[in-house]
Amino acid sequence: MLSRRSLFALLAATALLRLAHLFAVRDAPFVGQLALDSQEYDRWARAIAAGDWLGSAPFFQAPLYPYLVAVVYRLVPLAAAAPLSVYLLQIAVAVLGCWALIRAAEALAGPRAAGATGLLFALYTPFWFYDVQLLKESFAVSAVCLLLFLLLKARASERPSVWFAVGLVGAFLALLRENMLLVAPFLLLLTWRERTGKGWLFALRRCGLLLLGLTLPLLVVASRNAALGGGFLPTTSQGGVNFWIGNNPSADGTYRPLVPGKQVPSYEREGARILAEQAVGRPLAADEVSGYWLRRALSWASAEPIAFVRLQFTKLGLYWSGYEWPDAVDYYWMKTISWPLRLPGLEWSAAALLALWGLLLERRRLALWSPVLLFELGWMLSVVAFFVFSRYRLPAVPGLLLLAAIPLARASEAFARGDRRQTGAMFAGVAILWLAPHLPGYPPRTELVHFNLGRLAEERGDLADAAAHYERTLAADPANFSATLNLGNLAARAGDYAAARSRFEAAVALSPDSDDAHANLGGALLALGERAAAERELARALELNPENRFARHNLEVLKARALQTVP
Repeated sequence: MLSRRSLFALLAATALLRLAHLFAVRDAPFVGQLALDSQEYDRWARAIAAGDWLGSAPFFQAPLYPYLVAVVYRLVPLAAAAPLSVYLLQIAVAVLGCWALIRAAEALAGPRAAGATGLLFALYTPFWFYDVQLLKESFAVSAVCLLLFLLLKARASERPSVWFAVGLVGAFLALLRENMLLVAPFLLLLTWRERTGKGWLFALRRCGLLLLGLTLPLLVVASRNAALGGGFLPTTSQGGVNFWIGNNPSADGTYRPLVPGKQVPSYEREGARILAEQAVGRPLAADEVSGYWLRRALSWASAEPIAFVRLQFTKLGLYWSGYEWPDAVDYYWMKTISWPLRLPGLEWSAAALLALWGLLLERRRLALWSPVLLFELGWMLSVVAFFVFSRYRLPAVPGLLLLAAIPLARASEAFARGDRRQTGAMFAGVAILWLAPHLPGYPPRTELVHFNLGRLAEERGDLADAAAHYERTLAADPANFSATLNLGNLAARAGDYAAARSRFEAAVALSPDSDDAHANLGGALLALGERAAAERELARALELNPENRFARHNLEVLKARALQTVP
């Protein structure tokens, strides 16, 4: 068993390295001033903390994380809690996750592997990055660590009730990351594999307890969603939408919003509903919206099976790529302002290569590793089925670390035996696999960074700084629709409608199906007195989105002015 001193040292390193990163970026953009999903979680948590515990609409995003953040906001004054206290809590939860993973490694491969697993967990730098973001990934990673620990404990335990705990943790993970629902069948398969010598009734009992633990929390959420008019939704209503985003004729394996420029969560929900209702011709409940997009994706897949299969392999390549695919915040840009992240810590490619080596070393004991391998397979498929962000694959890292620890453990064993040749060879191999992925030196996504910095500046009211960031976005990506549209909005706010018109015309050229681009162009034309052209653009905006209030208001203004000019 791993000594208490070693365990304490590993847990302390896990905490201290994250605290060092937090201290380095405490005043940085995206850490103190939030963007996109982090901003939405903060807004949602504040509403819950203020008393809106039920909400008014079916869940579109996974709900557990904002409720956990809301508890922090209730316990700590908001001025202090937003968001520093949440980051500190996430670091504490990461320490608990490290402990659970160490115990899982101990059950699988002994104390040396447990120590190596704890070391790898402490040194995995993307964990530090996400632990200091107001995102659910930190809790999801620790939930996976606990799930793997309980799976191994359940296999060794004579008490079937441990499987109820497995199901319960699986449900909470599904309320953090909905794709866990697709992993659940792999856990049920595990109960079947472990029935040897116990009989059918014992296996069925364990399976039933796992399902009971999994379904109870989800039934609560499903009842709440149904009561608010969403139909039967055990987690959220974005499953079908996300499946279409990841599986359509123009999909490339990464995220692309349904409506250009509307990647903010509230717009995502409304955009998906409006487009679905336009296609169907009637109002739709949340589950019907999700079903519409799911059927569309499946129809395309059945009509173009070769393209569909090719796309899945593309996404599989993205999943195993060494690049940290960004969402709102770029990992490589954060490295430029965080000295801890610039240390040669462990990253995805190194963890994957070391895990492959560990799998080869453990090839004669694969049955022992079946809980880890089945979870890894299920998680990979559940991500690849949709689209890839690096944070979506992050919950797969704990399982990789368990396998990646094996070469380190074998090197330690060789050192203890005094086998210098094997020790040197093993440690050299670990060093090469660890450091080689750092050689490409991926640059930051400049256009993404400056666009989001521009949005933050605009929210602060610093319009000049916002415009400068949007210009730098276009310098890096001249076809960036959102930056073009936002520059037009800034010009319109400054009263320069000629410049605004030019920007909006460029935005329409970049994305002809954007109702916002047409509506804003119509508004600029109206301000310039070009009524016929304005009416044409505003009508097109309402054709694309009948609920575009800006277009509707300006069209009413235009008609009122026309009436005033009638003799």
